[in-house]
Amino acid sequence: MEDTREAQSILIVGGGNGIGSSIVRSILTLSPSTTLLVFDNDASAIEDLLTMAKSIKQSHRICSIVGDVTNKEDRLVCLKRCTEQGVDTLVYCAGTINPIERLSDLDIDEVKTAYEINVFGCMAMVQICLKHLRRSRYHNPTNYAHGKILILSSACDADVTYHGWIPYCTTKAALTRFIACLAHEEPTLFVQGVYPKLTRTKMPAEVIAGRYTEVMADHEIERFKVWSGMGDEMVEPPEWCGEAVAKLALGLYEGGKSGETKYYDEHIPKKITGT
Repeated sequence: MEDTREAQSILIVGGGNGIGSSIVRSILTLSPSTTLLVFDNDASAIEDLLTMAKSIKQSHRICSIVGDVTNKEDRLVCLKRCTEQGVDTLVYCAGTINPIERLSDLDIDEVKTAYEINVFGCMAMVQICLKHLRRSRYHNPTNYAHGKILILSSACDADVTYHGWIPYCTTKAALTRFIACLAHEEPTLFVQGVYPKLTRTKMPAEVIAGRYTEVMADHEIERFKVWSGMGDEMVEPPEWCGEAVAKLALGLYEGGKSGETKYYDEHIPKKITGT
């Protein structure tokens, strides 16, 4: 099937808040023509994005879908929209850190929900986009933005551990492994995992405010407080990672090898080796 579209189309799952919202804003700034499909369950956040886009006269470039990535019917609505508009690039940044609770007190149903969002939701969205991504890659073999899948994971997948974070750490471990396996299974596509650094979002604010006292260890909570006091050097604004992912999604940088998960500033270093 011939692809007659000229503008790149990017689907961003979880694009309403935090890093996801920053990705949307950066793409609108960096590219004059790329169209965006934004799938998120937060209707008010989507409305804020549309208001922002309207203020810079770019609202015609955003198609919003309010829905839950764990809900099959909502995913089918997204699939229909993808079929109508086409998808060249998929960015998955939906995720939850909850529940934060020690194993002795964990509600396993809440853990299942975390897996539904962080792992199975990602698998399902990749699955429904595969034929579109393969087609885009076929028609644009030299453009690294086309046929690309970008998945935000976490360094908690292997080396970072906190009390009460078993659900989050294990979902991210599964997600990072999925990235590697997907790249092996779909060699014509370009699959990259991205590690944000500690980012100034709702999660560190809640840790510092004491929401997880008696779940996390005292010294772990104190560590977050110290880091927060150090400013952007340790707890980064979401715009930093968001801009880097936007550049990867637009093909402005090649990034790491397919199947690799790297920190965003390793995918997009300030200085490229050999220059």
